[in-house]
Amino acid sequence: MATTTITQIVELDVLPSVQQSTSSAQRIDAAIDARRTPAEGLAYGSRDVRPDSAIATDESRYPSGVKFWLLMLNLAAVIMLYAIDMAIVATAVPAITDHFHTVADIGWYSVAFRLSQCGFQFVYGKAYKLFPIKNVFLIANAFSFIGSLLCGAATSSSMLVAGRAIAGIGTAGLGAGSNAMLIQSVPLRRRPTFLGLWAAVEGTSAVLAPLLGGALTQSAGWRWCFYISLPLGGATLLLTYVLFSEAPKADDVARLTTKAKLKQLDPMSNVILVSSLISLFFALNWAGAKYAWNSGTIIGLLVTSVVLAAFFGYRQFQQGEKAVLAPRILKSRVVLTSLLFVVLFNSAENVLEWYLPTYYQVVHGYTPAQSGLLMLPILIAATIGAIGSGTLMSVVGYYAPFMVFASVTMPIAAGLITTLQIDTSLAKLIFYTALIGLGYGVGSVGPTVAVQTVLPDADATLGIAVLMFGSSLGPAITIAMAQVIFTSELSKNLGGLGLSVNGTSIESSGLTQLLTQAPASQQHDVLEGIDRSITHTWYLVVALACLMAFGGFGAEWRSLKKDDPAESTTARREGLSTADIGGSQSHDT
Repeated sequence: MATTTITQIVELDVLPSVQQSTSSAQRIDAAIDARRTPAEGLAYGSRDVRPDSAIATDESRYPSGVKFWLLMLNLAAVIMLYAIDMAIVATAVPAITDHFHTVADIGWYSVAFRLSQCGFQFVYGKAYKLFPIKNVFLIANAFSFIGSLLCGAATSSSMLVAGRAIAGIGTAGLGAGSNAMLIQSVPLRRRPTFLGLWAAVEGTSAVLAPLLGGALTQSAGWRWCFYISLPLGGATLLLTYVLFSEAPKADDVARLTTKAKLKQLDPMSNVILVSSLISLFFALNWAGAKYAWNSGTIIGLLVTSVVLAAFFGYRQFQQGEKAVLAPRILKSRVVLTSLLFVVLFNSAENVLEWYLPTYYQVVHGYTPAQSGLLMLPILIAATIGAIGSGTLMSVVGYYAPFMVFASVTMPIAAGLITTLQIDTSLAKLIFYTALIGLGYGVGSVGPTVAVQTVLPDADATLGIAVLMFGSSLGPAITIAMAQVIFTSELSKNLGGLGLSVNGTSIESSGLTQLLTQAPASQQHDVLEGIDRSITHTWYLVVALACLMAFGGFGAEWRSLKKDDPAESTTARREGLSTADIGGSQSHDT
């Protein structure tokens, strides 16, 4: 007979409803479990996850009916707003630079947004644990609304950058907040279905946003790329206020004063983290364009970023449970493997999607509109994969198989993409990119579900904040790496043709001009050189996709489904697993 150490966290915000329908023995169990700390909730022998028998809950506490479906539609609209805000500005950049008569801030229209989004993830994750979810979410929505308003009304390029930074602060809270409300509104076993739908909404919005931005810029002016978010943001803010009802916080949180809660947000740590990110983003933005990678400026910025990041980590361990990111969250095997998976997974897909349009336009001669259409195979396959995996995950009750599927499919697809050449057929272009899109879609839901499965609900927002931080930061670093690889290879491949190529000449001339300005006798060689250079960025995609296996295969196989409530109660009381009392290990319902 196996012996296990049992600890069970029953959230105090659900105890009232549970107490009305449970026996006296269950009430005693709940009272005992409620006194346990979150740290104890992760201590299950050598496994840092809850046993299957410990996740039985009373689903009657969740909303249902029209109100529930309106809330889900509202949260999907929030995800759409989140994705549009990130992607819509790209096609408006030429019009913006013409209006303000400067190109100096082009990079910062995107960097300011991403910097704020990364820098405030942990603050929001902790805020959702300490403060009412609705209040924090409304504040994040308001930041997004105000940022978009400032961008639309900008009278200078600097004002536009400031508006993008404020919008990024808001967006940082929208993703984590949507998950926090999902946790309180949907049973665990049903969440993958909605997460899959959200992934499909986010992916579709991210692809369609540039098309919407182009249409708005051409018809109504670039300012409407930002104003378009205002009615949607206002509507989601109002609907969230009306539709979402949350349970009370646990007693240990409710007893804290507002001052104590604000102190636990640890503003000093966030200043350190944001400073580290600013140094990193400056280095990535300037390296290879304004300064050489081996210049003192870039090296100094990178060293500063690393030192500040290390200091941030030290403060978290020093402050323990009062830190903005409790160290025990990162000690969880599931959080670490999910973080590794998300960073590599999103980085591989972002590098690919960053260079594919260039490849289509320059190497194969497609127009910008045609190259946009050729991105549809990735979008459609990813949408099918996300919705299908989310639905199947709810049925089979496990997230790990889908992460494994992505860990196998994406490296194969990335390897096939490295075989693309100048004369590759359209059918192969579509099939190879659709295959990697399918793998991306199937794997997109698993990490979030994994974190929600193994962490207590009170800590799930912190775990999700870690994943969102990684998913934002990873691509920022790897796209810069890909640019270094591409520029270096292009310089080597075209240098033998007597063409001088570096980051500055590419930025000022563009790849198309490099091709058209070359002598007619050399244009085919230039085209092959560009093709080989882009292929080397595909090698980076292959490496990232292969490393995903450490996260995918390392994921623990935990069940989303509920055990029999009576059996779970007995097991908790006796300190035994389900198998110990003669039952099956998991009674799926």
